Amino acid sequence: MAKKPKNKQIVGKGLKGALLKHFAKEQLKQNRQQAVKEAITKKADKEKSIKSGRSKGSKKQQHHIKALVPFNRDETLLLVGEGDFSFASSIVRNHLINPENLIATSYDSEEEVKSKYPGAEDHLLYLKNEGSRVLHQVDATNIPFALKLVNANRKKTGTKLFTPYKKLNHVMFNFPHTGRGMKDVDRNIRDHQKLVLGYFKSAHELLDMANQAASNDLGGYAESQNETRADVILSLFEGEPYISWGVKALARSEGLLVNQSGKFEWSAFEGYHHKRTNGIRDTTKPAAERDARIYIFDLKDTKTPDKKNTNKAKGKQVNDSDSDDD
Repeated sequence: MAKKPKNKQIVGKGLKGALLKHFAKEQLKQNRQQAVKEAITKKADKEKSIKSGRSKGSKKQQHHIKALVPFNRDETLLLVGEGDFSFASSIVRNHLINPENLIATSYDSEEEVKSKYPGAEDHLLYLKNEGSRVLHQVDATNIPFALKLVNANRKKTGTKLFTPYKKLNHVMFNFPHTGRGMKDVDRNIRDHQKLVLGYFKSAHELLDMANQAASNDLGGYAESQNETRADVILSLFEGEPYISWGVKALARSEGLLVNQSGKFEWSAFEGYHHKRTNGIRDTTKPAAERDARIYIFDLKDTKTPDKKNTNKAKGKQVNDSDSDDD
C-alpha cells in the first residue's frame, strides 16, 4: 500500500473546517449584535412611547386645573396702573367679569396712553362700548382722591363708584413699576417698596370708604352685598428683585393679610400683553415666559366667607402659598 503524503488532507480539512468555524462564529456574532441592537431600539421606542403617553396625560390633567382668577364675573373690580388696557380688555372679552362691574384706570393721561402704546386706543374704545368705566390720571397711591371720593382736605364728597350703587369687591394692581429704571439695586428696591406700600394703604382706605354701606352712609346697596368680600390684589413677577420688596410684610403694616396666592397663568388672560411702564417695548424676556404670582390680601377687620367655599365658588385651584409668612 502506497503511503499518503504526510499531513496533506489533514491540512486541507483543518483549514476548511477552521474557515467554516470562523465564518459560523462571525455570523453568530453578527446575529447577536443585531439582536442586541434591535432589543435596545425596541426598549428605547417603548420608553419614548411611555414618556409621550405620560406627557399627554400630564397635559390633559393640567388642562383640567383652573387658573387662579381672583374675582368672580358678577363682582366689582377696580384696576389701577393699567398700561395699554389690554388686561382690562382681556377680562371683559373672555367673560371673566361683567363690563359694568369694571372700572379700569391708568396713571397716565389718555393722550399719554395712546402715544405710548399702539393698540391702546382700540382697547379703550372696546371697554367704553361694552359699558366699562375708563379713567385716567389715577394715582395708585392716592386712589380715593384720584376718584374724587374725597377732596384735598380728605373730606368725603359723596361720589359713588358704581351706579346703581354697589360695593367694591376688589382692587387690583398688576406688576407695579415706577418706570424710573434706577441702576442702584438698593435704591430701586426702596423705590418700589414705597410704591407698593402706598398702593396697599390707598386701596385699604378706598375699600373702607366705598363699602360703608353697612351703615348706609353712601346708601342704596343691596342687602345681599353686606357679606361680600373686599380684598386687595397684587400681581408680581417671581425671583429677584421682587422677593426683596417683601410685599407680605408691607401688606401687614397696612392691615392686610394674605388670604390666597397662586401662579399667574398668562393663558387665562388671553389678549393681555404686559408692557414696560415707560413705553411700547416688552420686558427683556417676554412676560408670558416669566413666572409670576397673584396675591390676594384681605382686610384684617373684614369678615370673609369660608376659604374653601370661596375657592369652590371661584373655581380656583388649591395652592401652596397661602401663608402670610415671608
